Amino acid sequence: MSIPAAEAATPEESCVPEPAAPRQGGKDFWARTPVRAGLVSLLLLVPCFWQTHIQAVDLSSHLYNAWLSILIGQGKAPGLAIAPQRTNVLFDLILAGLMRAVGPWGAEHIAVPLAVLVFFWGAFAMICTVSRRRPWYLLSIIAMLAYGWTYHMGFMNFYLSLGLSFCAFALLWRHEWKFKLGALPLVALAYVAHALPVAWLAGAMAYTGLARRMRPRARPILVFAAVALLAILRQFLMAHFPTRWEQTQFLSMTGADQMSVFESKYHPLEFILLAIWVSLFLRLVKLKSGGRVLFGIPFQLCVIVGAAVLFLPGAILLPGYNHALRYISERMSLIVGVAGCALLGRVSPGKREKAAIAVLMGLFFSFLYVDTRSLNYVESLMEQSVAQLPPGSRVISALCDQRRDVNLLGHTLDRVCIRRCFSYANYEPSSGAFRVRVVGPNPIVVAEDRDSNALQEGRYVVKPGDVPLYQIYLRGRYLDTRLLQAGDVNGATCFESTPSPGNLLGERSNAHH
Repeated sequence: MSIPAAEAATPEESCVPEPAAPRQGGKDFWARTPVRAGLVSLLLLVPCFWQTHIQAVDLSSHLYNAWLSILIGQGKAPGLAIAPQRTNVLFDLILAGLMRAVGPWGAEHIAVPLAVLVFFWGAFAMICTVSRRRPWYLLSIIAMLAYGWTYHMGFMNFYLSLGLSFCAFALLWRHEWKFKLGALPLVALAYVAHALPVAWLAGAMAYTGLARRMRPRARPILVFAAVALLAILRQFLMAHFPTRWEQTQFLSMTGADQMSVFESKYHPLEFILLAIWVSLFLRLVKLKSGGRVLFGIPFQLCVIVGAAVLFLPGAILLPGYNHALRYISERMSLIVGVAGCALLGRVSPGKREKAAIAVLMGLFFSFLYVDTRSLNYVESLMEQSVAQLPPGSRVISALCDQRRDVNLLGHTLDRVCIRRCFSYANYEPSSGAFRVRVVGPNPIVVAEDRDSNALQEGRYVVKPGDVPLYQIYLRGRYLDTRLLQAGDVNGATCFESTPSPGNLLGERSNAHH
């Protein structure tokens, strides 16, 4: 078994075509790449436009607060202010700028596709740089990861930061200083979007730099040291900050959990993706030999980020914030998935893997279409309800999805209220984690994070200062509105907002107006 003495970066580590096949169909490979990339990009963005609105849980809140930031600038939002913020803000700045120019719908349908393209091509740049080839077949898997759990939860600042960090990784992986310098603006932008992917990038580059200075057979010591450091960091965080860690975080260690977007019907898709990855990994071991794979840096980076998903807290309340940073392990699993693709990029799939990828892609996007159509239908009913209320009313929603720990309908009212009403339970201003902040009494949003949580969970007792306050709720088979009085408990009405596994044809919600 032959093991290289060192795994130093070379010019071949750039994203270049396979030397054995510089031409395809009589045309230069490089000349065809822009056309191919353009066509792939157009197909990639279809899910952003196949429904009236893009359904991604937190996206509605981002849009609503971009509108609030415009009202603040116009002096029409007393008690609210825009706070200077260095991170977790880039996507919101983009939305606010676009909303001023093209309105809410245009802002949504420009900013989100932009984030998708940055993530998708950033991931591919990292994959082909590490694998030293262009594994076009992996674009299908990257597309599914791009529209996976993290995207549909609407964590757009994190998502955009991760795409920029992948781009920076592709440049920093190389030795030449011109590429490293070129990565600095990307790192800065990624930090403005979200700090967590930048922390991963710093750790990955630090490990890569140390590992390249070691003999391959000595690198397992460095892996153990990195995992031990993660364990120490875990203990420090749990001792000094309010945190939450759960044993179920091990389910996110492979990255395949990104396939489970809305409901249990997605779970089999996780196993299909895992089976594809295992089959490709066995091909890689056979092609490169087990030693070269296990002692290689790409495999070790997968192991370390997988360990981070398992060991680090899944939620943490940082100083200065009223709202915990949650779903850390679920977000980080997206990095595991892309890192795994970078590892497997050196092999080509067989007929069985190609067939499995095609079936998986067809099922995944079919499910997404049906589910997002159902969520759009519920949102359209909410729009009809809000249209019957006086303009500028304070409104809350009692609707929730009964089958998930994530309320798929928790922020739907936010987008519905833009230019029409005020979503009184919106959590961003009171959380202290976003640029729009509560600075005093106001008629727009609750001032305390605990009150926002209580409103969303249906256990809030209405105060005299809250009225008039309207609520949208489910009454039998209909959506209805009611005017709450001081002393009322808002309550919650839950139903299946997306088709159940036994009803994949998309029979619409039982919430008819």
